[in-house]
Amino acid sequence: MATLTELTARTVADACDRHGVTEVIAAGGGVRNPTLRARLAALGEGRWRLRTTDELGVPAQAKEAYAFALLGWLSWHGLPGAIPSVTGASRAAVLGSWTPSGPAWAGTPADPPRRLVIVP
Repeated sequence: MATLTELTARTVADACDRHGVTEVIAAGGGVRNPTLRARLAALGEGRWRLRTTDELGVPAQAKEAYAFALLGWLSWHGLPGAIPSVTGASRAAVLGSWTPSGPAWAGTPADPPRRLVIVP
């Protein structure tokens, strides 16, 4: 386990360094691994800062629920959930589709969100 933890930390650190990352915001099960967090913090010292989504008001264990809620909202409003600058996709695309039981939504796409505020 120690070898896998070190490999994970170094893989993340190498990618961060390669892409000039200045801040890492971690979520999920890994944030509960004190050895992994310590290694990431040590490997990034002086180059990038390690934080968790908890510090930003999003529980680390709830990241998928928040992500799917956001993707659903974007799809409902006809906005792309995949954009080339974020995902590397070849084009922006609305993810998924809505299949209503009644008349389909016929509105126009909303303006893209500029920020996300989490209200506890």
